[in-house]
Amino acid sequence: MVNDELSASSDSMEQIAKLTLGMAIFMLILLILVPFTISSTSFDDIVPYLIYSLFLTSIGVLIGVSMTWLLNNRNSQPVLEKEEDILAKTTKKLPLLSSAERTVVTILKSNDNNMWQAELVRQGGFTNSKASRLLSSMERDGLVRRVRDGMGKRVELVKMEGYL
Repeated sequence: MVNDELSASSDSMEQIAKLTLGMAIFMLILLILVPFTISSTSFDDIVPYLIYSLFLTSIGVLIGVSMTWLLNNRNSQPVLEKEEDILAKTTKKLPLLSSAERTVVTILKSNDNNMWQAELVRQGGFTNSKASRLLSSMERDGLVRRVRDGMGKRVELVKMEGYL
């Protein structure tokens, strides 16, 4: 609804800009043709008319050009903002993962996004300390969640879109 109102407003402003430019061109043509239609004896009477016409024509051209320029710039800015938003979302969605983190994500994905930490250590070929540090880092980044379950810990993959 709001977009319809904005586009209708933009369309009417664009029509006004075109009308203003058209009128300015018409006045410029009149300004050029009038001296040729008047006899040279009454040229002194026409000078104020020429100055006034030139003033109105220049005002019309300035208004028309500035409105057209403003309307064209306003339409191109949202496109740039959309591209910037897409770029920002993409960089948030695709963080740089180390090879060890990528291995953990791959193993978790192949095991329904959760498994025992001891099993992850065995499948990944990590040492216990390396796996603990790696999983702590990934937990801090919000990639995995470790849940104490009895004597061991279950590792769950929190976010899995766009990490491979």
